[in-house]
Amino acid sequence: MQHDLRSPIVIGLLALLALCFTVPAWAQAAPATPTPATTEQAAEPQGPTLDELSDQLDLVRQKVSVNANDDLLSNLRQSALQVQNQADTLSAAQAVELQHLGDQLNILGPVLPDEPPNFASQRKTLTARKTALIKDQSDTNLLSQSARNLATQIFSLRRSLFDSQISARSASPLSPVFWSNLIRPTDDDVGHIRGLIDDVHAVVSAALAPGKRVVFGAIVVGAVLLWAVGRRLLERLLIKIMIRWLPEGRLRRSALALAIGLLTIAIICVSASLLRGAVVGDAQLSDNTANLFDQLQTLVVFCAFVVGLGRALCMVAYPSWRLTPLPDEIAAAVGRFPAVLALALLVIGTQERINSVIASSLALTVAVNGLTALAIALTYLFALWRYRRTRRRLGLERPAGIARLLPFVVGAWVGLSLLALLCGYLTLAYFLAVKLLWMSVVAATAYLLIACLGDVCETLLSPKQPGGAALGAALGLSERHQAQASTLLAGVGRTLLLLGAILLAFLPSGSSPGELLARLTQMGLTDQPLGKLNILPGDILLALALLAGGLYSLRVLKEWLGERLLPETNMDAGMRASLVTLVGYVGFVVLAAIVMSTLNISLTNLTWVVSALSVGIGFGLQAIVQNFISGLILLTERPVKVGDWVSLAGVEGDIRRINVRATEIQMGDRSTVIVPNSQFITQNVRNVTMGNALGVVGISLTLPLDTDVTLIRELLLKAFTEHEAILDTPAPSVTFKDLTTTGLIISVSGYVNSPRSVGGARSDLLFTVLGRLREMGVVLSAPQSMVLISEGQNKAPEGGA
Repeated sequence: MQHDLRSPIVIGLLALLALCFTVPAWAQAAPATPTPATTEQAAEPQGPTLDELSDQLDLVRQKVSVNANDDLLSNLRQSALQVQNQADTLSAAQAVELQHLGDQLNILGPVLPDEPPNFASQRKTLTARKTALIKDQSDTNLLSQSARNLATQIFSLRRSLFDSQISARSASPLSPVFWSNLIRPTDDDVGHIRGLIDDVHAVVSAALAPGKRVVFGAIVVGAVLLWAVGRRLLERLLIKIMIRWLPEGRLRRSALALAIGLLTIAIICVSASLLRGAVVGDAQLSDNTANLFDQLQTLVVFCAFVVGLGRALCMVAYPSWRLTPLPDEIAAAVGRFPAVLALALLVIGTQERINSVIASSLALTVAVNGLTALAIALTYLFALWRYRRTRRRLGLERPAGIARLLPFVVGAWVGLSLLALLCGYLTLAYFLAVKLLWMSVVAATAYLLIACLGDVCETLLSPKQPGGAALGAALGLSERHQAQASTLLAGVGRTLLLLGAILLAFLPSGSSPGELLARLTQMGLTDQPLGKLNILPGDILLALALLAGGLYSLRVLKEWLGERLLPETNMDAGMRASLVTLVGYVGFVVLAAIVMSTLNISLTNLTWVVSALSVGIGFGLQAIVQNFISGLILLTERPVKVGDWVSLAGVEGDIRRINVRATEIQMGDRSTVIVPNSQFITQNVRNVTMGNALGVVGISLTLPLDTDVTLIRELLLKAFTEHEAILDTPAPSVTFKDLTTTGLIISVSGYVNSPRSVGGARSDLLFTVLGRLREMGVVLSAPQSMVLISEGQNKAPEGGA
């Protein structure tokens, strides 16, 4: 049977007073002065014993049932994990005590025939204590394992409960039943809510007692002034500090954005703490009231976080300090939505916390979850509508890169959530909406921290900035090493922040970041044979996601190495290209191992695959493996590298890329020849640019015997010296090579900066030299042929007629 709830106004007041119940009140009365006995006990803290931990675990196990809600199961799981941690601590202490007992027994030594009786008694006592302690340690380890298993079972139970609820269909917001579940809860829900309201009413009445009203009013006014006036004064002070102490540039903007976000969160939390101190005071809270205040603490801090992030990224009040590349019109259009979203979460989330405290019925819980999903989805939808309308009205271009896809992804996500909500899948809609909100908060926080870290490394460490130059001069660092350190620290820091953001964004419900990280580090290779795999659809999706994300991460890493870090070193272009290629191969192998581990494929069980490959290698894959090994040799020993001019087997050109199987050589006509890597190992290769990067332009002339060689020498030297491609050092030289019956052979040579410039320079010089020889009237010697006639050809054969 259902009744009209006569207290919706009181529930609304609870939502509005949620700010009063956040962080624990620091204004509570000081604890009473401890007695000497209490002081003595506090001086020697004692942890829980094995029996006490066992009783705690039994109590947790008794409370676990299929009828428990998700919040209760979450608390029970945390209790089980706490018992596990305490048992591990106790086991470590027992191990230390066992070590001490062993040392004492070693000091006593073995049993002697004539040893004193007290030695035997002491040895017996120590041995008995050691035996008992070994048994206690074994029981403690079993208790720790039981607690760990219970936590795992509770997590599985929560997942089962979530799976059953997410696929369940109930009344949608278009149905009157949905709103009836909110307005007319069941008798049990009404009784629990009234009991909680009575407890809160007693606390509020005590705070508004005649002797405390003035203090309460003063604290409320102080909290309001702190938010309305104190926040603005502190923000102006922060701006002055940034201008005074930070150099002009992105660091100043990112630091101010981070400071304003943190200041907003701190002001809200401090104001709420003052209000809670005024409301609660020294009142004795019931268990439900204390639980409600603790849950509201998390809610208000999260709402403050949303407001702080919105103000830090949009910077509506200080557009010139905005860190994000948002136009002023867009920032003004969407700048108020974080505060609106936080207010909606505060009001509706209060009812969620009330349902959690009173363990409300499933119908009321699902209806409130649906209302939360509706509020979040509509807020996001309205923000997207304002964004697109403003952009189209002002004719603004879409952002480039990943930011271009964000509105579409968010819109599709919101549309899916609303579709599930209207179809009656309220839990699914709630999950999608809350996940979207959580991922948005994590992404915004990661963007802010990554930008701040990059700006700090660039400003304080880069030798191109005044701060980095001063630091390098103080520490005696070279600019090259300093640039490498700046790039490396920024890259490593951003990578760690990005990985942390990904872990937090996809954090399963009920898990902590530490647990998720431990689960990932324990993801090893299974002993299950390949023919008996148990691959679930979820494993396949996870493997595909890891593969796609890993390939994208490898590409980003290679681009960062090739364009940011390695150019700061003294490596040549070929060495950088080889290192980037090796990193790509190693990363792909590691990624393949991780994907196979996700699919429960053990590398040790791929022996039959290796055997089959060995047979294939013996027949058809031998050349491929040979080229693969040759490619690794080329990348490590580097007899040739990217950028070299090589010649082998009639192919001559520049090496553009060394792949794992073949090498790409660009010819003079811009065509590309694919050469197997094994040819670079097994054949003679002429590397023109390996030992000397200069090219030699040589011309040989055959002149008549009566030519004035001095004039010719001056002519050739002048022609080579005047050409812009010929280097001054080494200087051009003319050589009298030979004197023959056909004429004088004179050779001239000069150096150019690259062998690739030899052909063009030689052509130009031939035109110049021949033209000047013609002007001087010097003609090259004509080629002559010599005919050798054997003497026997002029004699008649003997015995002829």
